Amino acid sequence: MATLPPALWAIAYTIAKPAMQTFPPMFLMAIVYAVTALALFRPSSRRQTPVWALVAAATLGGSLQSALIFSGIALVPATMAVLTVQSQVPFAVLAAWAIGQERMNGRRLSGIALSLAGVALVVGMPESVGQFRGLLLIVLGTLCWGIAQGIIRAASKDSGGQLMGMMSAIAAPQLLAMSLLLETGQRQALFNAGLFDWAAIAVLALGGFVAAYSIWYGLLRRYRIDQVAPFALLMPIIGVIIAFLFLNERPSPSVLAGGAVILIGLGLVVRAPTKSELQVA
Repeated sequence: MATLPPALWAIAYTIAKPAMQTFPPMFLMAIVYAVTALALFRPSSRRQTPVWALVAAATLGGSLQSALIFSGIALVPATMAVLTVQSQVPFAVLAAWAIGQERMNGRRLSGIALSLAGVALVVGMPESVGQFRGLLLIVLGTLCWGIAQGIIRAASKDSGGQLMGMMSAIAAPQLLAMSLLLETGQRQALFNAGLFDWAAIAVLALGGFVAAYSIWYGLLRRYRIDQVAPFALLMPIIGVIIAFLFLNERPSPSVLAGGAVILIGLGLVVRAPTKSELQVA
């Protein structure tokens, strides 16, 4: 089950890239969260997660991270975006450690530093100001997502699907408000969207959000972040392959090198602790 979310996210991020040529990014994500809420939100269901945690997680890990990440994806190649998004794993581990949910040691700190250096390697090679801005937005979005995962790990009491439904019901109007304030062309997008655009929204909403996050948050309730996070390492591998096959993107050797550094650092972060490390902790 844990292999499915990163695979679905890789497909969703790649599919979203061409769809954002028609839809403004925040408006696109408002639609996606609205579809997700319709699929998963049940007002009659008894809520167990505290309201503050729901609002914080929906804002940081829903509307704000989506606005930042998908606005960034619109400005950079899909391959570069998928590699940079991997910075969410060390951010999530750091956030969980900060609230007392995970243990920290020298190996993990080294892995976090190395993975962030890999992100810096990718970010430091943009070909334009727009790409630099896009990558910065993605990193900020992954930071928000990581903090939200720590909050969910600490406070969530509901099933993965129910939690995602409640968060989506909060995030959808937030994103719509942000889109109306910061973007233009929403009406034209609705009228001009073709069959591929609506199909991309369906894949993004039902695959990348309804299915993927229902599984992910269900796992996060039962296992530590450092147990679930290793499976996110599948995402860049799948994403690069999909971007090559369907978008004809050919990542440069330097971008791939930065991605390799990210993955090595993440490997140190998520590797199971040794007996000596457990005794020190």
